[in-house]
Amino acid sequence: MRKMGWREGEGLGKNCEGTVEPIIIDFKTDRKGLVAVGEKTQKSGSLSAMKDLLGKHPVSALMEMCNKRKWSPPEFVMVHNSGPDHRKNFLFKVVINGREYQPHTASPNKKHAKAMAATVALQAMGEVSGDSMPTGPVFTAATS
Repeated sequence: MRKMGWREGEGLGKNCEGTVEPIIIDFKTDRKGLVAVGEKTQKSGSLSAMKDLLGKHPVSALMEMCNKRKWSPPEFVMVHNSGPDHRKNFLFKVVINGREYQPHTASPNKKHAKAMAATVALQAMGEVSGDSMPTGPVFTAATS
C-alpha cells in the first residue's frame, strides 16, 4: 500500500478518512453456534439432556470408551419397533462384551433410542451419573 501512496497513521480512502486501526479478528474456538448479543440460546429438551461426558453424545462416548479399553465396538440391536408409520416407537439395546443394556422406555426415533441405550450402558458402568438420563422424549403441543 505504501507503493500506492499510503503513509503510516493515515486513514484509507480517497480523502484519507478511512479506518486507521486494523480490524481485530476474534476466532471462535468452542463448538457452539453463533448467537447475537441479547439473544437467548434455544435448548432442545431431551437432546441437551442426552449430552454428557464433556458434551459428547452418549453413542460417541460409548464408542470411545470401548476403543480405549480395547473392547469390540458396541452393537446396537433393535428390540422393539411398534406403532403406525407416522408415529413409530423404537427400543434399542446395546451389547458390550456379551452384556446387554436396555432402557425401560421407547423413543420416537432411532437416533434417540440408540442414545438412550448408550446412556444406560454408561450409567451401568459408572461412567455417567444416574440423574443425567431423561425418562423419555420431551414433546410440546403445537398451538396456532
